[in-house]
Amino acid sequence: MLPKKIERVLSSLENYREEEIQKETLGEDIPKEDQSLAIPREEGKFLYLLAKAMKAKHILEIGTSFGYSTIWLTAAAEEQEGKVISVDILPEKIIQATENLKKTRLEDSVELILGDAKEVIHKLVNPLDIVFLDADKRDYIDFIKLALKKLRIGGIILSDNVLDCPDIHKEDPEICEELMDFIRNHPKVSSVTIPFLPNGLEMTMKIAD
Repeated sequence: MLPKKIERVLSSLENYREEEIQKETLGEDIPKEDQSLAIPREEGKFLYLLAKAMKAKHILEIGTSFGYSTIWLTAAAEEQEGKVISVDILPEKIIQATENLKKTRLEDSVELILGDAKEVIHKLVNPLDIVFLDADKRDYIDFIKLALKKLRIGGIILSDNVLDCPDIHKEDPEICEELMDFIRNHPKVSSVTIPFLPNGLEMTMKIAD
């Protein structure tokens, strides 16, 4: 489905993700800047196929991590001579993702930005086809509100970790409830949960301005 060079990089990143999961299972403390936030392979493949089917040219990713999901999205955007803008607040992640994108030779079809995603959204000019959220769940509602202003009709917002959100925010579970209540009751979108395990992905389509 993808060029062998891209597949090799994805496979190496999947191995890295599994190693981190094993460390977490063993109770080993991992510094935040070193944690893997990569999505499962099935979810990555879904991102690629969705972007490909939509012929998406303008994609925004919030939460780059080490570039795993970025590679899937960029591979699809490149086929349409499009571009992915990926934003992260941690410089370590941008450095890692930059190195990984170079290995795939997709770096010309992606812009990695270190900074505040809310500020980045404000500055966007082209109508967005897809927005992928994989960042702090506390900010998801704000991200969605801003993204909807830039998203075209029929565009998609993908919110990761909607199923394991209660585990992530055990001390503040209302964050998860507020997020789903906001999405499901918003008058300008239609939404469904895709049960990729363990994360869960909320797929939200803009149906009106």
